Amino acid sequence: MSDENKPTRRNGLVILPEDRLTADDLRRRIAEREAEKRPDSVEYQHSLLCALTLPRSRQNSREYLRQYQGRILKLEAGDLYNGKQLIPQPLPYGPKARLALMHICTEAVKTQSRFLEVERSARAFMDRIGLHDGGSQYRLLRQQMNALGACRLTLGYTKANGKHATIYAKPIEEFEAWCSDDNGEPALWASELKLGETFFNDLMAHAVPLSGNAIRGLSHSALALDYYGMFAYRLHALDKPLKLTWEQLREQIGQEYANTKDFKKETIPAVKAVLEVYPSAKVEQVTGGLMLKPSPPPIARQSIGVSRGLADKVKASLPPPEPESAALVGRLAPRTVETFRKRYPRMDVYACEADFNEWLNSQAAEQPRNYDAAFLGFAAKWNRTNK
Repeated sequence: MSDENKPTRRNGLVILPEDRLTADDLRRRIAEREAEKRPDSVEYQHSLLCALTLPRSRQNSREYLRQYQGRILKLEAGDLYNGKQLIPQPLPYGPKARLALMHICTEAVKTQSRFLEVERSARAFMDRIGLHDGGSQYRLLRQQMNALGACRLTLGYTKANGKHATIYAKPIEEFEAWCSDDNGEPALWASELKLGETFFNDLMAHAVPLSGNAIRGLSHSALALDYYGMFAYRLHALDKPLKLTWEQLREQIGQEYANTKDFKKETIPAVKAVLEVYPSAKVEQVTGGLMLKPSPPPIARQSIGVSRGLADKVKASLPPPEPESAALVGRLAPRTVETFRKRYPRMDVYACEADFNEWLNSQAAEQPRNYDAAFLGFAAKWNRTNK
């Protein structure tokens, strides 16, 4: 074989001559060349959320359970104080909840601090992952940050010695917020937060590094983000190939799907997108599931980087996200409070408002354009029920 036809090595990868390149080789080579055009950033996620995932859609209940292979994750929705009363918050859910948690974990790891100033850091994070559309994406991210700030987390697992352990960890121990947004609209608007000590210490020991450009490409798909986190967490720890059946995968990250057929239908395009932005991952679709093979982590010298251009192409290839809307929970206008008291003099306006906000966060199909008008409509039914 002549020298020009011999394979060479670059960063630990075998580079074949052009006439022997397969489709996968070409894809990886294109990804490598594009990655050289723009630098990538390093983001972080807690390993726990790479193994046991958050809800992907809004939950009607105030609790959420995820159980897999001797581990169980329980989330409980909490409340935030708005200066007058405790406002019920929903369970964190969807791609924005995952991005909000990544942002919090990233800032904690990079600063080595439990304290986070939200305004500056959140906007910088959104710029890195390409979330821009006149402020609505920022509102949605902040809403999920509120939900994370209020929720409580319980983790149960079995130790190597066979004993069972339970950990109670509030991700965010202290949460400071304004009670109106930049336009004066009623909303709990995160300002500063402090991570819980247990969560912070565990994060420092078990943070999983991720590619910022990969996150950019998957940012509106909760399922794709879950697969990316799982591959980033598991592939580099494997010492031999591992087959996961569709049913095993559904049990781990797709428990909300009614059957394996529906789960597989949505999994395949999500995994395809993940492999585009994690080209060093060795994952193959085989009969009955996926074959996972030992691979370098997303952020490593021997891994192929991902450019923003490639990330944006992958993002455009994914199904459009389901419509999201920011809940307008906060303060009633003084005139609305006065109207309520005239109509229902024996009823507590703030008790009604708390029930209204809980209904918005857990049951409403969409958020009202006029918070006060919707509240008065709700109050009429609430008054009849609570007489």
